[in-house]
Amino acid sequence: MDKRYRKRIRKSRGSEGRNIKINLHLVLILAILIIAGISVYRLIRWNQGTSLSDDETDVDTSQFDIETLDMIIPMDSSRLEGRTDDGVTTILCLGNNPFSDDRSGSGLAAKIAEKTNSVVYDCSFPDSSAACRYPVYNPEYTRDHFNFYYVVECFRNNEFTAINSIANDEPDPRYLEAVDVMKTVDMDKVDIMIVMYDSTDYNAGTPSDNPDNPLDVTAFTGGLRTTLNNIQATWPHIRVFLMSPTYAQYQDEDGNLHNGTTKDIGNGNLNHYLVKEVDVALDCGVSIIDNYFGTINEDNFKEYMTDHMHYNDKGREKLADRIADIINNHLGTVSPAASD
Repeated sequence: MDKRYRKRIRKSRGSEGRNIKINLHLVLILAILIIAGISVYRLIRWNQGTSLSDDETDVDTSQFDIETLDMIIPMDSSRLEGRTDDGVTTILCLGNNPFSDDRSGSGLAAKIAEKTNSVVYDCSFPDSSAACRYPVYNPEYTRDHFNFYYVVECFRNNEFTAINSIANDEPDPRYLEAVDVMKTVDMDKVDIMIVMYDSTDYNAGTPSDNPDNPLDVTAFTGGLRTTLNNIQATWPHIRVFLMSPTYAQYQDEDGNLHNGTTKDIGNGNLNHYLVKEVDVALDCGVSIIDNYFGTINEDNFKEYMTDHMHYNDKGREKLADRIADIINNHLGTVSPAASD
């Protein structure tokens, strides 16, 4: 092959290379798609997080933040006008099993008294609820007297004859014990009221609310809202703290346990009741302590509960620590001008 022929070949190949054009628009679009795909992948992975094996017991979970729904409302000083401070913090505890399961020195009320240096009255009734069974009193169901609305009505009327008679018929002595304590309470001296009902309303299938009647006492929120309004109207000087249920499980009629966070038995899952309780606190202007996420939750409940809904001594200790911290360190009073 002579030199002139090889030269023509090289020129031909060079011309072909120069005829290949690169479309910059296509390259740019491809680069954008690649970057977007990587970003979407990383976002999905970030949202999923990293699963922790049950064997990883040495993981420090304190690094994970949990946002609780606590709402601590300061007392309006105008509601304390004419009231003389006797120098003693007096607390009235109303509710059900968290208090009534143990009325001894290791019970929840006793632990609160110890941690806050307060006088504490425990007027809780086992297995009672925030809601009533009937919208008006039904003499065929006398146990409505132990539910939140009627207990407070006894205090408002300073009348304990009926509830004493009904409690006296109960084989469980804790009912009569609670009534005996109720008779000794001077409501004018009560500074703080702590109200805690566990998951009983949820487990019993009580409606979480009645959209047509927010004061319906047969609904969870209606029972709370109506009674809290009555408390504030009757004793404006009392600071009210709602303590929400903790995490709990639902036990069906066959004894099977279901996760309260996901199990809806017709009126919402358990944390739906928590959200509804927060709504009530906002409506009524009372403080609420979120125990569902902030005290005993889905991750630690086995350490603090004896079964699907009752607490052991460590659980009561943890609940007492939560409310005691609020009472000891986070109470406040504001003037009417500042609260406007």
